[in-house]
Amino acid sequence: MKEIPLSQGKVALVDDDDFEWLNQFKWFCNTAGYAVRNLPKRKSEYMHRAIMKTPDGLQTDHIDHNKRNNQKSNLRICDNAQNQANRHYKKSKDSGYRGVEKRGNKFRAHITVSQNVIHLGHYDSPEEAALVYDGAVKKHFGEFAITNF
Repeated sequence: MKEIPLSQGKVALVDDDDFEWLNQFKWFCNTAGYAVRNLPKRKSEYMHRAIMKTPDGLQTDHIDHNKRNNQKSNLRICDNAQNQANRHYKKSKDSGYRGVEKRGNKFRAHITVSQNVIHLGHYDSPEEAALVYDGAVKKHFGEFAITNF
């Protein structure tokens, strides 16, 4: 693993075999935190997309959520739904778990799949609801699922 310097004192992590060709360009850290370089005609190129040769219409996911860890072992090509499934969602303030919210004296579990909310039921404890949520995200999102436990 090698580091490529970016703007703002940040670095991008890349595999040794990608270092030489990537390091010949000037890369910067954009406002979203990704390593990017400018191309002619006001276009830009994301380092992770260049490394994976990501086809148009698909995305490149950072498995560990570190936007500047561009080692091939941390990148995977996916569609938008898979990439969104791997997003970091905030935990509910009232339950402390993803996909679980308090409703009266019960805890409701739910997930969103293809912009459709799927209600998973009401449970006596937030932990029980969180376990049901975890099973559902594993079923629907597979390797892209982010679970509570």
